[in-house]
Amino acid sequence: MVVCFHNTLTTLRKLIASAFFVFLLTPYGVSAQGKNKLERLVEGFYRIMEGDSAKPKTKYFFTLPIWAVTPETGLKVGVSLGYMFRTSYDSITRPSMVRLNTSYTQMRQFNIRPSADIFFKHNEYNFKAQYVYNDFNEYYWGIGNTAPDSAKELYDFQQHKLNVRLTKQIVRNLYLGPQILYEKLYDTRFVTNSPADASTVSGIHGYDLFGFGLALAFDNRDHIYFPKKGAYLEISNYYYINSRISDHNFHGITVDVRKFFTLWKDNVLAVQGFGTFNYKDVPYRQMGVMGNEMIMRGYYNGRYRDNHFVSVQTELRKTIWGPVGMVVFGGIGNVGKDGPDLLKNIKPNYGFGLRATAIRREHINARLDIGFGEKKIRGVYITLSEAF
Repeated sequence: MVVCFHNTLTTLRKLIASAFFVFLLTPYGVSAQGKNKLERLVEGFYRIMEGDSAKPKTKYFFTLPIWAVTPETGLKVGVSLGYMFRTSYDSITRPSMVRLNTSYTQMRQFNIRPSADIFFKHNEYNFKAQYVYNDFNEYYWGIGNTAPDSAKELYDFQQHKLNVRLTKQIVRNLYLGPQILYEKLYDTRFVTNSPADASTVSGIHGYDLFGFGLALAFDNRDHIYFPKKGAYLEISNYYYINSRISDHNFHGITVDVRKFFTLWKDNVLAVQGFGTFNYKDVPYRQMGVMGNEMIMRGYYNGRYRDNHFVSVQTELRKTIWGPVGMVVFGGIGNVGKDGPDLLKNIKPNYGFGLRATAIRREHINARLDIGFGEKKIRGVYITLSEAF
């Protein structure tokens, strides 16, 4: 579940920020008796989520609301369903998750997004899959790291997208396997006399894609949802070739490097470097894009886009009290048509957030992040799990 707010919701941001600090300071300002009541309330919540200590739950089912208000959608409501389980209840096999997100808006827009991330016994195989259907809209500013604010325009589109990956652990902590991606973008609708509609940007009027490739991942994190130590390295690629079901010819590579350091007690320093690089005839929605709830937080997803995207971010995760924590984060990133262009007009981002542990055994956090960027860009994100 992800709820995002951007520049238009100034009052809501102030309310959220105020609630953040009030909630953060409350445990330190109550009496000893009040602390006991608060602790009992917290323990009651965990008994519901995790089961009794004598018979703890081994499977978890989530039902969470989705809501947002933006000018382009009006009121958006929906539901996020999640089911967490293990395929084998031993000390090695990692937790698996199946999720379904769907939403509907006041402007009659709709999307649905089922996904799965399954680890088989002893983590021998890892299966990832996601299907997306969108009948939605989004803002488009054009291509390049200098796309001006004045180029902003809203357009509608429909989309089907499916990606599937199956990797095998070939040696300890090292996974390798094939992956495929299919995407159909169609019924793109722009306003009259739209510059984007009249442009020659690849794929601007829709496209069909089918790609295949390999994914290589090294993962020795101590935990996948809240790592305190270890590293994650992924290199994946896709080849797209003109065929009956694909009308573009290009090649894409993604690199994702993460490292986690335990500082003191349960406080963690997390560092990530991320890059996506595309070559030849790249459709605009397959380009590297800046901004989402995971990286370059604060920027609207797609505010800047081009063939390549690179970013580096770091985040300090600090436990404040019991299940409550906070983070501060910062980074830089950019899009570009080539290597030299990536070094021009580099964009900053920074921000802070609140954490509350929803399930202690798996250390799944609910999070609220407020991110900022250049030119007073900012965004608020409410979701589950860490950004990376």
